[in-house]
Amino acid sequence: MTIPDDAREDQTSKTLWHRILGQVLQESLTRVGILVQTEVEVVSESPKADIILLRREGVVWTDEQKVWLADGVRDTTASHVLIEFKFSESLTDDAVEQTFVYGYLYRKKQKLRREELQSFLLVAKTPNTDILARLGYEQTEQPGVWRSSLPLIESVGVILLNQLTDEPHNAVWKCFASREKEWQKALVSLDRYGLSTLSLKFKWMTLELWRLRMKEANEELDLAESGRQWFDSIMESFSREEFLKINRVGEIWREGVLDGEKTGEKTGEKTGEAKILVRQLTRRFGELSSWVRETIMAADQATLEKWSDLVLEARSLEEVIGPNWRDSH
Repeated sequence: MTIPDDAREDQTSKTLWHRILGQVLQESLTRVGILVQTEVEVVSESPKADIILLRREGVVWTDEQKVWLADGVRDTTASHVLIEFKFSESLTDDAVEQTFVYGYLYRKKQKLRREELQSFLLVAKTPNTDILARLGYEQTEQPGVWRSSLPLIESVGVILLNQLTDEPHNAVWKCFASREKEWQKALVSLDRYGLSTLSLKFKWMTLELWRLRMKEANEELDLAESGRQWFDSIMESFSREEFLKINRVGEIWREGVLDGEKTGEKTGEKTGEAKILVRQLTRRFGELSSWVRETIMAADQATLEKWSDLVLEARSLEEVIGPNWRDSH
C-alpha cells in the first residue's frame, strides 16, 4: 500500500519550485529543440500563470527529445504540453480544476485544436487513493501516469513523481519527487547520463538542486558512501575553466528563482557553498584539520567566493586560506 505524503508539513514555501523545475527543463530540453516557457500567458489581459509550457516544432517527439521527457509527456501526440506543478501540495479538486482552466484558456488564446494541447498536473507528493478514485483517475500501463474517465477532467493527465519508474528519461523529473530515496536515485541516474558532456549551467543546476533537496529534507550535506561518490563524480565533471566560472553561473541561475531576501535563505546558501569548498580542498590537499573546517564554515560570502576562485590554481592550502592554518596543527 502506498503511504500518502501529502500530509507532511511544508517547510519550503519560500522556494519557488516551479521556477526551478522550469529552469532545469529549459536547460535540458532547449538543446534538443523543445521550447520551454514558464509563467505562461493564458489569456491576453491576465497575469501570467505559474505553469510550464513545452512546445515542439516537429510532427512527433524525436528520439533525442524523448531522452529527456517523462513517461506520459513523451507519449502524447500533442505539440503543446502545459504543466501545472505541485511541489508542496498534493492532488486536490482545485488543482485539477485549475489545470483544466489554464489549458482551456491557453488553447483558446493560441487558437489550437483540442488534440494540439495536452495538460498535465505534475505532483511531487503522493495523494490518497480515494481522491484519485473520486476524480475517476486510473493508472495507465505506465507507473505514475494516471488518466481520468470523467468528462472534462479526462483532458488533464496526472503524473505522480514518486511512482515514475527509474528509467533514465524520468530522472530530471524525479529529482523533484517528495520521497528522499526517489530524488536521490534520480540524481545518481542523471550522473550516468554523462554530465561531462552537458553544459556548465546544467551541471551547476544539478549540484544546486541537490543542495536544496538536502536542505529541504533537513539533512546534512555530508552523505553516505553512495552520496559521496555521486558528489565526487559531479565535481570531477567540471573542467578547470568551468570551475573558474562556477560562482558567476550560480549567481545567474539563482537570480529570480529563489526568494533569497530572507536571512535564513542567505545563511543556508552560504553554508552549502562552504561545505562544497571543504570537499574541494580535501580532494586537492588531503584531510583538513578541524580549525580549517571551522574557519571555512565561519567565513563570509565574499571570502568563500575568493577561496573558491583560488582552489584550482593554488599549489598549497596556504595559498588558499593563508598561513595561519599551520598554527592550528
